[in-house]
Amino acid sequence: MTTKRSSDNNASCSKKVRFDIPLIPIDAETASVRHELLSRLSEITPGRLHGLQQQYDQLYQLLHQTTTTGESNSCLLIGNRGTGKSMLVRSVLDDLAKLQDDPNFCVVRLNGMTATTDRLALNEIARQLATQQRNQEGSAPDRSFSSFSESFEYILSLLKAGNKKTLPVIFILDEFDLFALHPKQTLLYNLLDTVQSAQSPLAVIGLSCRLDALELLEKRVKSRFSHRQIYLFPPATFGQFVDAAKDNLRVFTEGHAENSYRARFNKSVETLFEESTITSLLRRIFDLSKDLRMFYKICFEPVSLLSRDQPFLTTISFHQANLAQRADSKSEMLKGVSLLELVLIISMKKLMEKDIDAFNFQMVYDEYKEFMSRTQVRGLGFGMKLYKKPVALKAFENLQSFELVCPTDIVAKCPKEYRMTKLMLEESQVVETVLKYKDCPSIVYKWGTGAA
Repeated sequence: MTTKRSSDNNASCSKKVRFDIPLIPIDAETASVRHELLSRLSEITPGRLHGLQQQYDQLYQLLHQTTTTGESNSCLLIGNRGTGKSMLVRSVLDDLAKLQDDPNFCVVRLNGMTATTDRLALNEIARQLATQQRNQEGSAPDRSFSSFSESFEYILSLLKAGNKKTLPVIFILDEFDLFALHPKQTLLYNLLDTVQSAQSPLAVIGLSCRLDALELLEKRVKSRFSHRQIYLFPPATFGQFVDAAKDNLRVFTEGHAENSYRARFNKSVETLFEESTITSLLRRIFDLSKDLRMFYKICFEPVSLLSRDQPFLTTISFHQANLAQRADSKSEMLKGVSLLELVLIISMKKLMEKDIDAFNFQMVYDEYKEFMSRTQVRGLGFGMKLYKKPVALKAFENLQSFELVCPTDIVAKCPKEYRMTKLMLEESQVVETVLKYKDCPSIVYKWGTGAA
């Protein structure tokens, strides 16, 4: 779960963010290392770029021209999720902000998943610009508008009223392709038209994972776009993927002695990545998606456990975190079911083995009743009893409330015992549940696993 900085906190690229850490015994050095790693893993601070130097240079040069010479530009970053588009933009903005004590530009961040209409996008633009103005001037006049068009015209007039010496504004449009789905693409048209007019320094940077994002633009919008496209690609080889993962777990050692805790921590990271457990974990992620953020999710728990007693990352903590990440939610939920509910689930599994995909409670209860009859005849059902239908129906309804059993159709007048349903579990999940069920009777164990 990579976490992007909210637009509420991004009116200025230099704003500092406080990261709270768990209250466990920890010294100052370990706390500093843990804070640095957690901030990097959660993308509060940009991570280290790997294989993106060319893309970094292109974007840096483009935005540097906007912030220093007042040149208006537009650009589109295209790449799969997890290839580093947002991290690249943050790195460039942070480096530009470091050129001066007080950043000489304003950043407005919009996300197509939250700004679903031009009205919402305009409100967010106004809020971030007003926040930036308050930070610089100490106050900002309050204005009220009677209509959306009036407020939109006012914002556009502000953007177009400046000159080359006006404070540059950089628009970061995340999920750029979703903005192209807005009716008439009014927001994109006016932003790109302002860029093309070059009346005031303005840069529009779009981020998208769609290769055809440019083709989604209308002709009048596309004609105002600069057609600059920067492509980002995931690591090409497993070695590059491992190096990127390892480098983002190293901490800065500038100004520290060679035998300091930070230096020893980096050596422990080198040793950690030589373990076969870590190698197989990274290999699985690389083969699935090549998304480093999947590895970062696993890293959160081991990094959070750093303390005075455990100053270095351990293989066992990564192994446990990996198992927790891969745990099947439905299998975890099944650990708390009662024995009757487990038997009903096995009954549904037996019906599915007979190529009966949809069934009602009566069919499930008949299967359960037949199983109990066989066990009683063989004298194997010691300690088990056949529950009456109302009790079994209540257990069946509990499974429905957990959405382990879902209806296949809606029939309001049909008695609930005869409403057709289906089991939302694979047969392998049922078998796994039976194997892990605590104090499971041997006859139920054999019946559920197919051993009898």
